[in-house]
Amino acid sequence: MQKTSGAAHGGGPASRRGFLGLVTAGAAAVGVATLGRSALGSEPAVPPRTFLSQADVDRRKRAVARILDTADPAAVAAWITGTQSAPEGVEPETDSQVDALADAAAAGLGADRDGVVVSWVRSAATQRTIWDRKYEFLRTDSGGAGVFGVITDAVRAAHPAQLGTDAQWDPDKDSHRSVWESLTSENRQIEILRTSTAPGVSRHHLGSDADFFDTTPQDWTDDGPEAANYRWLRANAARHGFLQTYTAASATTAPAISEERWHWSYAPVSGAVLDFVRAHQDVVAAALDKLWSYDPVRFTYVRANWRDYMFHVNETAYFG
Repeated sequence: MQKTSGAAHGGGPASRRGFLGLVTAGAAAVGVATLGRSALGSEPAVPPRTFLSQADVDRRKRAVARILDTADPAAVAAWITGTQSAPEGVEPETDSQVDALADAAAAGLGADRDGVVVSWVRSAATQRTIWDRKYEFLRTDSGGAGVFGVITDAVRAAHPAQLGTDAQWDPDKDSHRSVWESLTSENRQIEILRTSTAPGVSRHHLGSDADFFDTTPQDWTDDGPEAANYRWLRANAARHGFLQTYTAASATTAPAISEERWHWSYAPVSGAVLDFVRAHQDVVAAALDKLWSYDPVRFTYVRANWRDYMFHVNETAYFG
């Protein structure tokens, strides 16, 4: 499955898969870790597809759904939750489509291809590392990755003196640590989930979702340094079958998930996965319970609400 860590995604075709890894640009902001394919693998590469409408996306989604429906449900659930490879035929397609969008973005924006995709495939084990270091509020000299997430309004209002106007949690600040230690396990989970998902629920397990250019939230404002990149992605990603996973509307749902303008999803695969999960919730729930069994206390809120975090996403590509 996800095997090799490295610097960042490079060059177009899937054969260059061996050097994805931890990314420094924006990683401190949202705790990004990246893994990619270590090699071409056993399945041959496939040519990228293009899409002209949502109907085209939906048509391909139905084809992917047929692949999932003929596979063993437990094996599909293991892939979705990040502990097993994708069913045959899925991985070459997601690889091809992510590469095609990255190639087009580099050409269209005059950007360095090696810096276009900054986070892609991530196993449950890697996502657990991200989750645990945030939950345990690890300092940078103890395995932490610096500031993360966003401080919710409710927590800030309850601790104005300690948190002030700081936008993100900082495990290296004693004032932040005192607040974090006062939070219940459930409240810690809610804080993390504003910008990060729990192991087993991350869409990065699928290979269909990738983060582009940078993952620092403040860089993606309308007048921020990533504004031009966002305009390009919004105007062109759908042609390659991609949609923005977490939109401005995501922040208004309950539970709220912050908008991520850098996070784009290959809709035929991620949409088919959502339909599979809706139809096999018990199978997926069993896989998640097994994954979280090492310390169920730090997943109490997630266990009760994982469906909301998985389903409260954008499912429509923007064709202008």
